[in-house]
Amino acid sequence: MDALFKSVEETAEPLQADVKGQIPEWLKGSLLRVGPGKFEVGGQSYNHLFDGLCLIHRFNIEGSKVTYQNRFLRSDSYVLAEQQNRIVVTEFGTNSYPDPCKNIFSRVFSYFWDTSVPSDNCSVNLMQVRDEIYTMTETPMMRRIDPQTLETDQEKVDRSKYVALNLMTAHPHTDADGTIYNMASRFGKDGLFGLVKMPLPDEGERNNPTQKAYMVASVPQENKMRPSYFHSFGLTENYVVFVEQPMYINVWKLMFSKFISGKAVSAAMEFDSSTPTRFHVIEKQTGQVLPTVYLSDSFFTFHHINTYEEEGHLVVDVCCNEEGDSVTSLYLENLRGGEGTLRDSMIEARRYVLPLQPTEASDQDNLVSLVDTEATAVLRDDGTVFCTPEKLCPGTVELPRINYDRYNGKKYRFFYGISGQIDLLVKGDAQTKSSKVWKESGCYPSEPVFVPAPGATAEDEGVVLSLVVRSLTGEDRAVFLLVLDGQTFSELGRAEVPSPAQACMTFHGIFLPRL
Repeated sequence: MDALFKSVEETAEPLQADVKGQIPEWLKGSLLRVGPGKFEVGGQSYNHLFDGLCLIHRFNIEGSKVTYQNRFLRSDSYVLAEQQNRIVVTEFGTNSYPDPCKNIFSRVFSYFWDTSVPSDNCSVNLMQVRDEIYTMTETPMMRRIDPQTLETDQEKVDRSKYVALNLMTAHPHTDADGTIYNMASRFGKDGLFGLVKMPLPDEGERNNPTQKAYMVASVPQENKMRPSYFHSFGLTENYVVFVEQPMYINVWKLMFSKFISGKAVSAAMEFDSSTPTRFHVIEKQTGQVLPTVYLSDSFFTFHHINTYEEEGHLVVDVCCNEEGDSVTSLYLENLRGGEGTLRDSMIEARRYVLPLQPTEASDQDNLVSLVDTEATAVLRDDGTVFCTPEKLCPGTVELPRINYDRYNGKKYRFFYGISGQIDLLVKGDAQTKSSKVWKESGCYPSEPVFVPAPGATAEDEGVVLSLVVRSLTGEDRAVFLLVLDGQTFSELGRAEVPSPAQACMTFHGIFLPRL
């Protein structure tokens, strides 16, 4: 598994892959993925998996003809690091280093007076706005890329110029009409959690799709010096579900982290298992936050699977665990030592059900009337609703994906993810609570991306794509595109990339069909 966390070189020109098996002829388009690709600069190393400099991957698929290429995002983080041969921009788990050319007084001063802008090392996700593609991270910065050449546009987009917020998720949702929603945080004396709405830009607004963005709702922070960290949220036809979890960013620790640990934001994060997790429900159109307080036993989550409305309930499916160790387990020193695995942190796919009108039932009754779930919700004497989940499938699940275009925010059945020690793919069935898996010795798949077949009528009729890193010894490394049948979860084919192309772990990606 160590091969997933080693730096690679660019393969900027497309390489023809060797196709084995049978890739459907209807599958035409590009699978784009992002993740870390460079973990060292000069004699300095990044600390956390989220810090590695962004590498963009592209498989161009024309049925049985497949090419592969990758290119580093030319972010300020990357360009400055290459120019100065050191880590210049502070990342999630790594503080920037002082310039060794400065005298001792200037170097000490730079520790106290950090004028650097938020990182634009957008290695977490990709967002499509009309025909434009943007790389994203959890800061307000975005970078546009050319989906064909993977080249980086010189101008970066700073969303904080239009909405005064400090952090935004890298998992926005796109509504049926093209409107994009996102959740964000503001720190300081005016601290809050905000729901941001970004209307679909006009054709002439290519250079900045966020200039019409505005905040439509806000949720107060109970402790402005200890706001909750979050990575994603749920969206339905009428509601937004925001999970306020007891994983906090200690602002005091954040201020002093570079003196104590050098690990930036990650060192300031602390999980409080004694504090319950809270679900906030926001009306999408009005921005009104429902007054009902929904609570559960404490848990930590990175990723929502899906959220939907059914018979007066909100069904909220998330990948979560009770230990809150998911952030610390992703330090590179842990991953390279074999300690940072999904198995260790037991990330489960769980379903929570929130009744929208809880006062209609008697105290202590189960308020959940849906017949196909074991999840419960109980109205307590203090007026809060306490929710207990059910597990959606065996084993661990992370980096979940669904048939997004047709089923996001709607009742669905199937989801896909990675599991084990990041060494197998899983297809979960939320109806039967069962799963199917794909596994091959020495292979480490990435987040699976579902692509529906043309004219598909069944939810899982299509293929599942995954970028797979193969390493049998821990030193050798190869990469291939895996194509699975979405229904049977059996392998249809693969496209093996010739040497010297290499890859490491990727986080998220999108498929752009050829129209």
